[in-house]
Amino acid sequence: MKRSAPFRSIRARNSPTRVTFRQYARLMKTYLGPQRLRVACMATLLFASIALQLLGPQIIRVFIDTFQRTGDQQALTITALFYLGVVLGSQLVSALAAYVSEDVGWNATNRLRADLTQRCLNLDRTFHSEHTPGELLERVDGNVNTLANFFSQFVIRLVGNGIFLVGALVLMARENIWFGVVLSIYMTASMIVFVRAQQVATPFYKRNRQSQAVLTGFWGEVLGGLEDIAASGAASSIRRRYFSLQRDEQRTHLAGNVLWNALEALGTFIDVLSLVIVLVMSALFFVNGTMTIATVVLLLAYTSQLLDHTFEITEQFGSLQEATASIERINEISQTTSRVQDGPGVQFPAGALAIACEKVSFHYEPSQPVLQALSFQVAPGEVVGLIGRSGSGKTTLTRLLTRFSDPVDGVIRLGEQDLRQARLDDLRSRVGLVTQEVQLFQATLRDNVTFFDEHMDDQRILKAIEQLGIADWYARLPAGLDTELMGNAALSAGEAQLVACIRVFLKDPQLILLDEATSRLDPATEKLMTRATEQLLAGRTAIIIAHRLSTVEHVDRILVLEAGRLVEDGLRTELAHDPTSHYARCST
Repeated sequence: MKRSAPFRSIRARNSPTRVTFRQYARLMKTYLGPQRLRVACMATLLFASIALQLLGPQIIRVFIDTFQRTGDQQALTITALFYLGVVLGSQLVSALAAYVSEDVGWNATNRLRADLTQRCLNLDRTFHSEHTPGELLERVDGNVNTLANFFSQFVIRLVGNGIFLVGALVLMARENIWFGVVLSIYMTASMIVFVRAQQVATPFYKRNRQSQAVLTGFWGEVLGGLEDIAASGAASSIRRRYFSLQRDEQRTHLAGNVLWNALEALGTFIDVLSLVIVLVMSALFFVNGTMTIATVVLLLAYTSQLLDHTFEITEQFGSLQEATASIERINEISQTTSRVQDGPGVQFPAGALAIACEKVSFHYEPSQPVLQALSFQVAPGEVVGLIGRSGSGKTTLTRLLTRFSDPVDGVIRLGEQDLRQARLDDLRSRVGLVTQEVQLFQATLRDNVTFFDEHMDDQRILKAIEQLGIADWYARLPAGLDTELMGNAALSAGEAQLVACIRVFLKDPQLILLDEATSRLDPATEKLMTRATEQLLAGRTAIIIAHRLSTVEHVDRILVLEAGRLVEDGLRTELAHDPTSHYARCST
């Protein structure tokens, strides 16, 4: 994808996670570039706000000078009203700038979330086995959320505050050169100290984000297995694990808070010392008669604003440290290369697709082979039953056919085309997969069967239900296609399988893979499922994985796997009448 391009560039020269200035710039260009008009509007508003802030102290000085010299009530009133207008205008402009910057930040981070989500979806199964859903959620949402300020305000506020500091120091130097020189040196030195101090906090921010991700991942696993935990009486163990993870998160959070409070104390010290310097210098010049009281007030006002903007700059650098920690964690996803790469594309034939496995071997760990030199062929439109003990490699084969993983050795061909050469989207649009576990979403039946495709016609869905022979089941639903399914708790396992059949039927694939799809069904629902499956398989190639042999009673051929090897391949009817066959022995 085009928007994922910056991920390939966010790589450190000396470290896999270090972020460079060029990479910050590339990230901003990618996600702020499409919003250039909004960014320009935000910049204009922020700079206008800065100009109004610089104007305020000048009006105060005019008011004081007018009061001391003439005391003209009309002039004082006009000056006061003008100052009130400037203050209100400054607040209004600041509010508008804040609104636009929030809009810019959310648009940028939402695009980044979309890119990261797409990236996670494109990564192979090995990556997902190493990261829990909760951890990925924290990275895609939590870490990206910390970048909102980075995208929306960092550069503009940094530049704007820099301009304000320069402008204020120039105006102060115009009144008294010593004020400009002394405060310039002091502000520069204090900012360097502050930024260096903040850099110490970056590793703590990163560790805190990691501990939060681990805790989020833990809760994702716990909430997904509440029934097993309760049934096993493991609640006390889960609590102990939670307390341990919570202590780690609290420890890193506390360390970050301590550092932040130390930085705030340092900022307060800088503020107080700055005011002391200005007050002492102002008193000396005022006593010597070289400075009026109005000028003293002007310089104090600018000093107060200088301190506010200096602290804001250091806060931006603090946000940059947090953003850096988040970008580094995002990089760990963006720099992960999927073992399954998109092919250049092939032309699949129409209709049912032939399957050919040529000496296919696969393992997750080299010392534990899953498939070993597996070879077989399936003719177009043929329905094959795949049986074998648990761990024999049946489900792994379906993952290879859908390219969730690629073979370590050998070639798999679909429609006489090497799967590695196919584009992933094209391949998966031609393969329908129904597994034992069906994921339902908290949405309507319509959204569940169409995967939220708003362009899918209701009549097409209803026709699919009719063709699958499950209209009676559909008629029992309280609101038809608008029936709300509250996730996997809404339907029985069998009914969820029927929803999966509707999904696959609407997809109109050329190859069907049924992985233990009927293993958890009651007899009545299995009868419905069997009828739906018959309609689903008509005119398509299919591989049916089953433990119960009744599931494969109507297939054309039987393949028997054992320890990743093909130990039997033959017509079902012939194997059933051969008492020496693996299939016949399993039937008795």
